[in-house]
Amino acid sequence: MARLTPREREVLILLVEGRTNKTIGQKLGISPRTVELHRAQVMHRLDASSLTELLQVALAAGVGPHG
Repeated sequence: MARLTPREREVLILLVEGRTNKTIGQKLGISPRTVELHRAQVMHRLDASSLTELLQVALAAGVGPHG
């Protein structure tokens, strides 16, 4: 988790909450495409090959809606 930028961590937390790229973008004031780029980078940095795997890694690390 330490490898993530603050913005990537924000995106990850919102993904754990179950938000879509569109709603994440609206909340953070960025485009859904930018959210996709951050999401891809988070998956790469955490070595996750799917959203399910990414969420498992995040939850195991204690990242949650209020983490």
